[in-house]
Amino acid sequence: GDIDAMLKMPRPDGISQSLGFTVLDEPCAAQSDPTVLDLQLRSISKTAMSKAVSVRQVSSSDKKAIDNWIHSISDLHRDKPAASMNYTTKMPDIEKLMQEWPPEFEEALSKAQLPSADLNVSLKEFVSIVCALVDIPIAKSRIESLHLLFTLYSEFKNSQHFKSTLNDDGEGEDEITGLRQQAEVLSFD
Repeated sequence: GDIDAMLKMPRPDGISQSLGFTVLDEPCAAQSDPTVLDLQLRSISKTAMSKAVSVRQVSSSDKKAIDNWIHSISDLHRDKPAASMNYTTKMPDIEKLMQEWPPEFEEALSKAQLPSADLNVSLKEFVSIVCALVDIPIAKSRIESLHLLFTLYSEFKNSQHFKSTLNDDGEGEDEITGLRQQAEVLSFD
């Protein structure tokens, strides 16, 4: 079986089959599992689907079917597009936020004491201060700004450059541990 080229011969009685449009038309050799196909379509869809997924049942003695199911779901999770957020206000690009700061600013930052969780301000004000330090604009609800801040933190944390810098000279580990401890102290009450 070759892939269907969508060249269809009309039925002699004139009734439309709509194969390939409403009903999946593919070769018999390696047919898709309807549940996996439905999950793939859901993962790339931008709309929420309220329809329940029907999953076929496999007997526990059919090891090949179970292995195929596990492999299909693993492929689905591996190929799933990254989560994205559509901001209502213009936000800077992550790559721009990750750019190196001018040496003068880094020197001033090393001499200054960064705000800690003990700062006597409201949570909204604290979020504004932290976002201002890393050039993230504040939106109306601050949720989008926090999302970008946590995305930036995640990018830095997973950056190969910073992992190799910490592993090479060993410095900075205490600072990161201190920041983590401060972050755990913050409450959102």
